[in-house]
Amino acid sequence: MTIVQRYVLKQFFKYFAMIQVVVFFLVVAIDYLSWISKFLKADYNLLDGVGFVVMRNLGIIVMMTPVCALLSSVVLFGLMRRNNEVVALMGGGISTWKLVKPLAWAGVILTLLVFTLAETLVPIALNKATHIRMVEIKKRNIQTTHGNNIWLRHGREIIYIKHYTIATKTLSGVSVTRFADGSFVPVRRVDAASGVYTGRGWSLKDAIIQEPSDSDGQRSQYVSAAIDMVGVMPEDLGSVVKQAREMSFFNLWEYIRKMEKEGYDVTRYRVDFHAKMAFPLLCLMMVMIGSGIALTRERHEGIPISVGIGIGTAFLFWVFYSLCLSLGYGEMLPPFVAAWAADVVFLCAGGLLLQDVE
Repeated sequence: MTIVQRYVLKQFFKYFAMIQVVVFFLVVAIDYLSWISKFLKADYNLLDGVGFVVMRNLGIIVMMTPVCALLSSVVLFGLMRRNNEVVALMGGGISTWKLVKPLAWAGVILTLLVFTLAETLVPIALNKATHIRMVEIKKRNIQTTHGNNIWLRHGREIIYIKHYTIATKTLSGVSVTRFADGSFVPVRRVDAASGVYTGRGWSLKDAIIQEPSDSDGQRSQYVSAAIDMVGVMPEDLGSVVKQAREMSFFNLWEYIRKMEKEGYDVTRYRVDFHAKMAFPLLCLMMVMIGSGIALTRERHEGIPISVGIGIGTAFLFWVFYSLCLSLGYGEMLPPFVAAWAADVVFLCAGGLLLQDVE
């Protein structure tokens, strides 16, 4: 690596660190202020709340890495153009591709870093934050596993749910056991094959209701639909169901295989599985796009215009990326296409911008 390339790489990581730190403090500060009232209401330590907010937003900060990489490359080459460094280097025979090559390596490094954090630290932090939010702040006694086996204590009831689908608010394999006041004596049990949220409660389908009877000790009744679990909101269940971002790459793959064997729809998880591979590569593509934006601007336009264009480009990317994922969730695009479409489009855009500079 030449002296010039080492200089470019060093400056890039300097600006990247500055931008990432600013984004980190903004995200944490804003979210912390929104949670202060909940901390006080739950009598939760405010200093511990800082750690909770950091863990809760660690995934968002990692997701902002490609955008920070884009802005860093824009600022780097914007300043170099303003100082006539780009003109001097190109006048000395250095091509655009040689100038951008260090940033390509930086993009690869950030790609590996994002993938590593998303596989190790982020799932642990999110799971811990979910536990704190449900148990220590909301005071809910809820437990779940990777198989979505949810145990919930609600008033005098203990509820077991084998599987909960967030998108459709439907349950599978439901068991509700109600106990007498002040004792652990069961007075009613409802077992249902499935259920759906109606607004008034959960409509349990094909339910068997068992209650004590004075004559024969127990009475069983089959009903096609029964309203139960009143007061249990979909948000309560959705917050504890393991989501793709809370699982590592290999855990998610095992989860998909298990759910498929049990006959559940795993389209959403397949999209997220491919997205886990596609998203880290955005660091490399955003660096290329940011370099192209900065190098194609006229010198008199200034850095603010380039930064504004970079922010606008990042916004367009998130809209397009989210749209593709939504189409994948809705089965209008194959999971692989939905996850990788944004990468391919913006890779081509970055290549065209750099070719235009050359």
